[in-house]
Amino acid sequence: MVTTSVPYQTSSSSFFENNSINWSLRGKNWFANSGGSPLPPFGGMAGGTAVAGGLWGGIGFAGGGVRGHLGFNFSQGSTRSFSSTTPSLTTMNGYPGSISSGVLQPFVTGITPVVGNYAAATSPLAQSQQALAETGQQQMSNLRQSQAKRYQGKLAQYLQRAEQGEASGNKRMARANYRLAISIAAEPLRSELQQRLARMINRPGQPAKVDKD
Repeated sequence: MVTTSVPYQTSSSSFFENNSINWSLRGKNWFANSGGSPLPPFGGMAGGTAVAGGLWGGIGFAGGGVRGHLGFNFSQGSTRSFSSTTPSLTTMNGYPGSISSGVLQPFVTGITPVVGNYAAATSPLAQSQQALAETGQQQMSNLRQSQAKRYQGKLAQYLQRAEQGEASGNKRMARANYRLAISIAAEPLRSELQQRLARMINRPGQPAKVDKD
């Protein structure tokens, strides 16, 4: 048996502060914007898990074919963290083993009031939040595709080793890799692999192939 341990320690500290004013004007066939939406105190801007506070406000107006808004944001936040992890894996000598760890943060949701009597869809803040949501969905899709490719590669590796062990008469190696493949395979492949493993175990033992001079 072989036991492998890998200690891993991390510490982090982050701070953000935001003071911003933004305005917009819209009329028939023209518009003007300044400042845009302030950076949000979430989604990594303040370290991800910071307890952020702040003051949001603004006014909206419309009349005479012209509409607009004036808004402001004053906020700050900070976070500190320390973590220590020691993963350990025990396997038989000569057989594969793996440990995986990950964090998935696809998107962040929130509610922000917008003062004004014009359509919310024309607000720069609403447009910025929509862009953030679309970016989060794309990142989650890319992560799922990457994980699927990684699992397919592992499954092919386990099956190849199992077939090699079965062909050479090494039932111990074949059994270990069949079980690893079954643990990550989806139906109906999982049931097929379980049947193949059962047939191999119940098959009478055969001596391993030996090259003769």
